[in-house]
Amino acid sequence: MTDRRKSWREIDQAKSKGASRRPDEAERNREKASKTHAYSAYKSQLDRLFTPGGAALPESMRDKLGPASEESKAQRKALNALTKDPSEAKLKALLETGGSLPTDPRLVLRLVDARDPQLVVVVLQHLAALIEDGARLSKPLLQQRLQAVLNQHDDEEVVAAVEALR
Repeated sequence: MTDRRKSWREIDQAKSKGASRRPDEAERNREKASKTHAYSAYKSQLDRLFTPGGAALPESMRDKLGPASEESKAQRKALNALTKDPSEAKLKALLETGGSLPTDPRLVLRLVDARDPQLVVVVLQHLAALIEDGARLSKPLLQQRLQAVLNQHDDEEVVAAVEALR
């Protein structure tokens, strides 16, 4: 018996047979659906829903969530005002409503310029919590702002909060 070796052509054909298998029907349907215009429009609307200042919830979703309380409306309004124009007055208004400070560390860092030492302590403690949770902030900018706070305030609580951040 003669042992016949396969030619290169036969070897290549055997390799390409495995690659020419069709994907299963579910995979084809997923690929087809993801390429449609309706799917891309759905995804863009969903992205807008979850971006700040984006689209509002549809009426059917608002009904399921229930009405927002007056307190939460006031907190949201105060937070939006503070985000647009960070100032000491708007910071006081937000804290009076019981709202929490923003999670953007750069915005919080701009709030350390307040003149009231109690507000500065609250802002510095919140900033420390954000940094501890992994928020990234420019170290030279943080050091510069902390030095400015020390130059402006000589209150013991402010100094302790600055030292805790350093």
